[in-house]
Amino acid sequence: MWTCKNLWKKLAPLARSSSTLCRQNARGVVLNNERRLPLVPQAHMSSGTPGSGGDNNLYYLLVGATCVGGGFYAYRTIKGDKERYQERINEIASRPNKVVPEQLITEVPGEQAAETPQAAEPATVAPAEVPAPTPVEFPSHAPYLLIGGGTASFAAARSIRARDPGARVLIITDEPDLPYMRPPLSKELWFSDDPSVVDTLRFKQWNGKERSIYFQPPSFYVSPQDLEKVENGGVAVLTGKKVVHMDVRGNKVTLSDNTEISYDKCLIATGGVPRNLQVIERAGEEVTKRTTLFRKVEDFKALDKVSRDTKSITIIGGGFLGSELACALGRRSADSDLEVIQMFPEKGNMGKVLPEYLSNWTTAKVKSEGVTIITEALVKAVSFKDGKVEIKLKDGRVVKTDHIVAAVGLEPSVELAKSAGLEVDSDFGGFRVNAELQARSNIWVAGDAACFYDIRLGRRRVEHHDHAVVSGRLAGENMTGANKPYWHQSMFWSDLGPDVGYEAIGIVDSSLPTVGVFAKATAKDTPKAATEKSGTGIRSESETEGTASSPVASSTPEPPPVPEQKDNYGKGVIFYLRDKVVVGIILWNVFNRMPVARKIIKDGEEHADLNEVAKLFNIHED
Repeated sequence: MWTCKNLWKKLAPLARSSSTLCRQNARGVVLNNERRLPLVPQAHMSSGTPGSGGDNNLYYLLVGATCVGGGFYAYRTIKGDKERYQERINEIASRPNKVVPEQLITEVPGEQAAETPQAAEPATVAPAEVPAPTPVEFPSHAPYLLIGGGTASFAAARSIRARDPGARVLIITDEPDLPYMRPPLSKELWFSDDPSVVDTLRFKQWNGKERSIYFQPPSFYVSPQDLEKVENGGVAVLTGKKVVHMDVRGNKVTLSDNTEISYDKCLIATGGVPRNLQVIERAGEEVTKRTTLFRKVEDFKALDKVSRDTKSITIIGGGFLGSELACALGRRSADSDLEVIQMFPEKGNMGKVLPEYLSNWTTAKVKSEGVTIITEALVKAVSFKDGKVEIKLKDGRVVKTDHIVAAVGLEPSVELAKSAGLEVDSDFGGFRVNAELQARSNIWVAGDAACFYDIRLGRRRVEHHDHAVVSGRLAGENMTGANKPYWHQSMFWSDLGPDVGYEAIGIVDSSLPTVGVFAKATAKDTPKAATEKSGTGIRSESETEGTASSPVASSTPEPPPVPEQKDNYGKGVIFYLRDKVVVGIILWNVFNRMPVARKIIKDGEEHADLNEVAKLFNIHED
């Protein structure tokens, strides 16, 4: 309040002078008009009538209120400044790596200097080096932005750099790993004799050559923070980051940490996530933590550990992945007490793809690897009892196991569709794109997440390594202005160990009519022999570049085709027909003939005798 008193002492004389001057002026006016106002006792001035001294009292009140308000405002301002000053001094003094600057410790007017940190005390704070600011981890803009770190993204990056050598490409992946190939995770890695394979992720191919699952070593890539500065561009990978929002109009994406990155052209190659059974999702935490959804490197490492620490593993699913893992784990069980069970709703392994007779033969092959097969198994409920996972089937059968591997398909990752305004195909799933794999003028989609228009077979979505390679490569070319349609028929393959494998192309659906032509297999008709001949374990990498302009049948006389009912399906060709036209082909233990199959589907012709067509594959050669 001392501030208010001081202000009043200064303002009161002015107020009194002003009041006196007003009274004198009023008196002068009265005299000039030869009138004198009646004197009113001072005690009644506060309640005087209009024209009396009450106006002066009102003036006093207004001046007084103004002074009080001004004084209160000045008091609050000075007090607030003092508090803010003190908070600033305390904040500076509390910094661990800095000494409180001496020049900042000054006396606040009206306050004792002792209330602020003393300038003589900084020696109590240990001086230390101020850490350098953390560098920016990624650029704010990327001319080519690739969302997803799988095969399709890597193929696109390589294609972009081939056509635009100075291109700057940024790959964003939510995985902690650099781009790698997924097929070995369910194939060759399980057959390695190296106990450190889980750490090195290097494996021997069927031909004995060693390689890593990673497409390129870390030295191949540019660090994200240097991408904008490197002279000749490059490919950078931002790992452990997830794109959660796309602004198509603004040409930018938002990461899970709210960081924004703009782009000129963008590829969505988000792949997919493994499906799970609802009965497992509802079964509770104990079942969930004993269930593996197999897709990533982490899943391979986790399942490898489980296979060494438990006594029983049950694989639910009879498709490519389930059958490959069943064979791999079955082979491992020969050297341990591990029990491997595979169950599926079909009558045989890969029953949705292979004709029934070949599916039954494949089932027998998987059994020979030490796997217990349970067919026509529809899971009704899953629970955890007495330290075991209990699987109840609809027909009343019960299976008790230690761990479950759910291999029941893939769900395309299309979370960005909503924010980006992109169309998701209602029949096949995935982002709907045109024949050039384009979803918008500057957005492309490749790999498992793309539902593309096949100029020969119509709209499709494919979930295989070769498709990821080919579609990623095409998308990369089109991002640099190629404008090429997707005409290539991608292939896929599956190996049941080193001795049995097949390659397929087109629409292979067991519900379609099929014609199979078989012959006796030789020692060279195995996946192992195929990799020895091609020099690579990823067969599509050598096959996709092949062409067949005019396939020629072998001049060797052809023996009669082996009837389908025969149990020895050593090697052969299975044709899948739709309206009498071949729309799909499986080469069973027949390798390096995919360009021939690709041309047959591309031609789209009716064939009166498919036995004659089978001669193009030379399956009866020794």
